[in-house]
Amino acid sequence: MWYMEFSTIGCEDSVEEATTRLQNCDVLIVWGEEDILGVITVDHLDKKGTCGEICELDVLVDPSLEMREKWNPKYVIKTEDGEPVSIVNHQ
Repeated sequence: MWYMEFSTIGCEDSVEEATTRLQNCDVLIVWGEEDILGVITVDHLDKKGTCGEICELDVLVDPSLEMREKWNPKYVIKTEDGEPVSIVNHQ
C-alpha cells in the first residue's frame, strides 16, 4: 500500500488529455458529473474511449476500515469537503 501523486480529470476528457496529465503524476482521479468514478494510470492509456469509459472502477471513496477489508479495492481515495486529498494503491 503506497500513497500516489494524483491529479483529476473529467469523465468526458480524452485519452490524449489523460496522457498529457499523467506526465506529472502517478494517477488521475476521474470525475463524473458530481462523483468520483474511478482512476486512470499509464496502464489504461492503450484503451480507446473517453476517460470515463477507460477508467479503473475498483475504487472506494472514504471507506471505513471494515469496508476496505471486505471489498479489498485496488485504490482507496480520501476526500475532505468532497475534494480528493489522497489516493492509496491498496493492493
